[in-house]
Amino acid sequence: GDHPSFMALTLASDALKEIGFNLIVSDMSNFAEMTNAINAGTADMFAMAWQATPDPDMFQIYHSEGGSANYYAIYSDELDELVMEGRTNTDQAFRKAVYKEALDFIVDYAVEIPVYQRQNASVFSTQRVNVDSIPQDLTTFYSYLNEIEKIQMN
Repeated sequence: GDHPSFMALTLASDALKEIGFNLIVSDMSNFAEMTNAINAGTADMFAMAWQATPDPDMFQIYHSEGGSANYYAIYSDELDELVMEGRTNTDQAFRKAVYKEALDFIVDYAVEIPVYQRQNASVFSTQRVNVDSIPQDLTTFYSYLNEIEKIQMN
């Protein structure tokens, strides 16, 4: 029940019952239990949170020969080519354009629907850390760790 999609799916299940559909929502707190259900083909849909770096490698999740995270069973030469094309270049602007095209493909394929964006927080003790030395404008992808050498202790 802690996942942000749990309530939405529970309400969807109630609404779908009214028109004759049966959506069974299971709250699996054990990640292994969920991945076992996905791998066995007994979970037709699932809600999962992915975490990526600012410049991600999409191979593990979206390529048909990717790692164990290819839960979508997309076997598309077009998507595989986009993922591999993104891996061949270190220019972030190029990769961003290629990966945007790949993500558009994934959304069009309707195998993944983004529902929320996590917000991170960092807490510092003003008794221990000089807060003026903490980097400004921190984001999910640019944390205090990017400039940790500049942080001063009191």
